[in-house]
Amino acid sequence: MKRQRRLGFTLIELLVVIAIIAILAAILFPVFAQAKAAAKKTSCLSNTKQTALAALMYSNDYDDGLPDVAVYNDQTESYIFAAKVNPYTKNFGLWKDPADPYQEGSVQHAAVTESENIWGGVWMKAPNDPCVQAGVSIYPNGGYSYEYPQSNMYKDVYPPTDYIINFDLWGYQGPTNGVYPCSQSSATGGYSHPGPNMSSGTNAGSGPNGGLNGIGQGEQMTWTSVSKVVLFVDAPPDNSWWYGTTTGPTVWGASYTGMHGTSSNVAFFDGHSKSFQNKAMEPFGLTTNGSHWECANCDKVQYEPVGVGGTLWTFWGTSYGAANFQ
Repeated sequence: MKRQRRLGFTLIELLVVIAIIAILAAILFPVFAQAKAAAKKTSCLSNTKQTALAALMYSNDYDDGLPDVAVYNDQTESYIFAAKVNPYTKNFGLWKDPADPYQEGSVQHAAVTESENIWGGVWMKAPNDPCVQAGVSIYPNGGYSYEYPQSNMYKDVYPPTDYIINFDLWGYQGPTNGVYPCSQSSATGGYSHPGPNMSSGTNAGSGPNGGLNGIGQGEQMTWTSVSKVVLFVDAPPDNSWWYGTTTGPTVWGASYTGMHGTSSNVAFFDGHSKSFQNKAMEPFGLTTNGSHWECANCDKVQYEPVGVGGTLWTFWGTSYGAANFQ
């Protein structure tokens, strides 16, 4: 009698095949995830390089100066910087880190969404505010007030932004004889925040109320090496960013160690970009004195634990930097 041909697989054979596939998946999926993360990091590094070069192009047209950007403590409005430099890139996407989960940009997410949830208010100026002057949005802005829901974060003017400027390099100028510099009025307006000079140093606001963000009135810093002065980072290594505490949550979660694993990408004043471990950017970790903006009118000694002033990434390549960072 002729034996009938078997058309299927036995249960044992199927189980063996499934086991092999599971083993291969367990081996390959982490590799794929690592490759994807590496691709995002490389794409981000390219973005920081292009946007840093755009900043250099901007400065070439403005006597080596960078644009005025309203900077309020660590809650820096870096989207204003992006909006003013973007004509030299003509690409909103270059200001986004592909590793960032927030479509609106981590800066906008912190300034609007998280701030509204935690504090009941937001920190976003309309682009036509006299202290901003970044353009006119098609969305309603309610005059010169802070952002509100109908504005859609002024997404037609402000690119979704993940790259955070080195806020310590921007100056400020408060009212003179009660008159604010932006509006020339004692009733409205606010601080003017002149940008630094790309080749020489900071441009602290003039007059009796002029100074340097986070440092104090009358303070200025010069560059000791433009190749070491940090222009912006793709995410701050300081977990207290926005919330002003070393123990509270952060925009990226309590376990955040860097935008790319334990590292973040950094753009410098000479136009080059490089990846750094966050422990190199803030080598002494998060302490009360080491955390940004934990005190008013800080200086380079108060800014960090005693005896290690000038080692934060905000001071690299400047006259405020420690000797081995100059």
